[in-house]
Amino acid sequence: MRIGELWGDFVDSTPSVSRGLAEAKVAGLWPAVVGPEAAARTVSVSVHNGILTARLDSSVARSALFMQRDALRDALNKAAGGNVIRTVILK
Repeated sequence: MRIGELWGDFVDSTPSVSRGLAEAKVAGLWPAVVGPEAAARTVSVSVHNGILTARLDSSVARSALFMQRDALRDALNKAAGGNVIRTVILK
């Protein structure tokens, strides 16, 4: 077997690894989903157990994104190709 096939089989058979990889992918999709202005105001993004936490340096940007939390969750899940994010927390 090729290493790629072995890796794919391992990821498919290990839900925690599969979820961790998907969560890492979602954190990288944040700038594309929120756009350049909000991405520039984002200090950090982390994902753990389906909860995306984004820290922003602007209360105005945080308030604007807060009103769009459900749409952000849906857009991130769509971009990731699955139901990875359950909740978006903005700090």
